[in-house]
Amino acid sequence: MDAVLPSSLGFRVAAVLPAGGSGTRVGTATPKQFWPINGKPLLFYTLEVFESVPWLESIVVPVAPDHLESLKQDVQHWGFKKTHIVLGAEFRHSSIYSGIKALLPTLGSVQSSTSSPPDVVIVHDMVRPFVDEDTLRQVAQAAQDHGAAGTILPLVSTVIMATPDGFLDHSLDRNKYRASQTPQAFKFTVMAEAYAKCTSHDFEFGTECLHLAQQYAGTRAKLIEGTPMLWKVTHKPDIYAAEQMIKERLRNVAIVTGASRGIGEAIAVALSNRGMRVAVVARHEQPLLAVAERIKGLAIVADVSKPEEVHRVFQTVIEKWGHVDVLVNNAGVAARVEIDNMSDEAWFELLHGNLSSTFYSSRAAMSAMKHAARGGVIINIGSSSVSGGRVGEGAYSATKAGIQCLTETLALEGKPHNIFAYTVVPRRTATELRRALYPDEDPATCLLPEEVAHMVASVATEWQPYLSGHAFWVK
Repeated sequence: MDAVLPSSLGFRVAAVLPAGGSGTRVGTATPKQFWPINGKPLLFYTLEVFESVPWLESIVVPVAPDHLESLKQDVQHWGFKKTHIVLGAEFRHSSIYSGIKALLPTLGSVQSSTSSPPDVVIVHDMVRPFVDEDTLRQVAQAAQDHGAAGTILPLVSTVIMATPDGFLDHSLDRNKYRASQTPQAFKFTVMAEAYAKCTSHDFEFGTECLHLAQQYAGTRAKLIEGTPMLWKVTHKPDIYAAEQMIKERLRNVAIVTGASRGIGEAIAVALSNRGMRVAVVARHEQPLLAVAERIKGLAIVADVSKPEEVHRVFQTVIEKWGHVDVLVNNAGVAARVEIDNMSDEAWFELLHGNLSSTFYSSRAAMSAMKHAARGGVIINIGSSSVSGGRVGEGAYSATKAGIQCLTETLALEGKPHNIFAYTVVPRRTATELRRALYPDEDPATCLLPEEVAHMVASVATEWQPYLSGHAFWVK
């Protein structure tokens, strides 16, 4: 692999991410770094962060023999260009040392266009997937300046020492101590010297790299305040927490149509509250701008019953945020006219405003989500009028029934690409539109828009692949 000159640091940086753990503490047959989340192992999401760092030259991953060849194939399939899989060892320090030696030009397996190893090596636990580039930059720069550096956090629990027979011996003042985290970083020469001097006891029982740098290379380690996001997946509940956080990280850009008022506005607020960046779309500019201001989102004035305007919506969002993870098709029109009194013009307005708009937006979303290869969710807002029929709502109900059929097909066609589709079907909801159609209706008998929005936000973030195509009724 050709070495990439750092764009902003002024020195060369590589990373070693040991991934040879057995998963004993997590209590599962599959080691935690290989626990599947959204069709990919946990370690994928850690590697994805490191691969995206422009100034990082190479990434070495020492793994157990059982996973060596399969992970090499996975890395190739994922298109990771900087990652190199090497044979690890039974213990953590031994695996890291394998990674360090892989970076040596004369002994290693990582090819470089230079004749020297990197200046700095970052060491990070593969099961801490929520690391960010800024933290990596801080530890790398501190290691270049001081020889070694690592992230820390204040202790949240008091550390005690127990007697051999299970009684309290003494406790430590937690204000004086810190919890060590990764990432850590070291000058390459410091790590090479430290590991060359390690004892067999260090390799078998040691876990703290900063200690080795201090003890065997005489280097003081600079400590940097980390963040709670650097927590380590260790036990089974951690896996479930990590899964939810990864899902939220993957789904961070949403488009909501018909978002200037009512249910659409409530959905936009609910998704924003879940941490998403939300583009709100509607035909009426002033109320739309007010919603966008409220959620700090992006307002796009457009008529989504027109395919060229749908194209503009998606192009605008992708140019600004890079991708689309969630589409909520809420835009629609309603009319209360018996079938024999409905004009052709009124019928086509319902057909295009409800079904065509959902089709055009879903088509654009499928294309964008496939291209981004991140998966995604399409949620279509249905109507309870599709069941049993309602006088004066025949045409409207027909378009909403068509939306459910469209959803089921989207689910089938999206499945190979981790794109899921659902219909959320609210019963009567207290909106301005409904009040105009049913002025004598008691609002107390209706849902609130926020109740519908809560269901939509849950469906968008919870990931239910086996329920894709399903209709969720809000009653």
